[in-house]
This record gives sequence, structure tokens and C-alpha cells, in this order.
Amino acid sequence: MHVTIFQAVLIGLFYYISWSPWFTYVGFFTFNRPLVAGLITGIILGQPLEGALIGAGINVIYLGFISAGGAQMGDPSFAGYAGTALAITSGLDVSTAMAIAVPLGTIATVLWIGKMTINSFFVHWADREVEKGNIDSLSLINTIPPQIVLFLLSFIPATLVVYFGPDAVSGMLSVMNDSVLHVFNVIGAMLPALGIAMNLKLIGNSFTMPFFVLGIIMSVYFKLDIVIISIIGLVIALTVTAIKGNNSSPNNA
Repeated sequence: MHVTIFQAVLIGLFYYISWSPWFTYVGFFTFNRPLVAGLITGIILGQPLEGALIGAGINVIYLGFISAGGAQMGDPSFAGYAGTALAITSGLDVSTAMAIAVPLGTIATVLWIGKMTINSFFVHWADREVEKGNIDSLSLINTIPPQIVLFLLSFIPATLVVYFGPDAVSGMLSVMNDSVLHVFNVIGAMLPALGIAMNLKLIGNSFTMPFFVLGIIMSVYFKLDIVIISIIGLVIALTVTAIKGNNSSPNNA
């Protein structure tokens, strides 16, 4: 599948938005997620279902993703947009797509580090302006230059990878035998377990683990649909929240 420059530009633009504060920060909290990134990429490339499936697979890997203190284990957004685009255009299955998405997200951390490093200069710039009494310039310094840097270090790399990447992936696949591709499939199938394990490490405790086990039992043993399990989980969560709220109210003190 050939990617047009217009499609590559659109995907690069959404990747930039995914790290930007625009739209009341909905970019980071929505467009930044690999599932949404995969769906958007799939829509742009004319294959929304395939994009959503690939994005969902990549999203599982990053279930335990956190970014604290300017450090992060990878770039889930870049993995979602670039990984899904390369997978769709190269005809990769979900497992192989997940296997190539992880190194893409890891490499993209270089862009993150570069952005954070450059932005540190704007902090000192703002300090100097405050010392001069130019308080009104703070909003400009904290908005325009950082967003220019973010645009240059996100939009351009993502656009180039999406536009030129399929040829590189196709060339790589053409020289690989079935055994090598099988290794990629196995690695891709193992990565979701890593994401789930990281998520459990964050939320797992004596209170939440019984609900996790209950969900597994309903899915594996009773074969319930994930939508039904989600509804049951929501009902349980609301019930537990209401009970804890009533127990902590002043009237019950």
C-alpha cells in the first residue's frame, strides 16, 4: 500500500497534537493513546478496523505506561501512529505490528529528551524576563517557543517515518525467511503480557486483585463478552464507591 504525502502529513499532525496542550489537553489524554492513534491512522489510510485492532494491540503493551519527572520508557503515541501506519501499509498482522512498535516508541524517546532539553532554555529565558520586570512576556515564552520546538520534533519525524518507512519495512520483510517472521510473531504475542504485568504492578493490591481475578474467571470460564464484563465492573465500582462514601460520611461517625 502506498502512503500519499497528504496522508503522512495528517498522521504527523495528529502525532503532534497528541503531545500538545491544545483542545483543553484532550490531545494528551485522548489522541496520545495507541488505541485512538491506531483508529485515527486507520481512518486516514482507509482501513479503520485494521487500524483499531493494531492500535488496541499496541495499547496493551503500554498499559503500565507512566511519565514521571521527564523520564519515560517509550513513546506510546509514536508507537501507535507510526507503528500502525507501517503495519497497515506493509500488510503486517497484529503480533508483528506490536513487535515493531516497541522499538519505534523507544527510539522516539530521543525526540522526547531533545524536546525537554531545549525547553529547559526557555525556563531560564523566562527567569531573565522576570528579573527585568517583563511579566507579560511569560505567557508568550511558555507557549509559542515550546510549541514550535514540539512541532518540529514531532510532526516532521512522524511524517517522514510514515511516508518513507513502508519501503524500508517492505525491503526488510523481503529478505526475511519464515523463521525470522515467526520470531517477530512470538515476540509480539508476548508483549501484551508485559504490559498487563506492568499495569498489575501499579494497581495490584489486596483490594483490587480479587476483582481482577473475577474478571478473568468471567472471561475465560463463563465466556462472557468484554462489554458485559465492563458493565458488571462499572456496577461493582459504583456500588463499592457508594458504600465507602456512606461509611465515611459525618452522620456515620
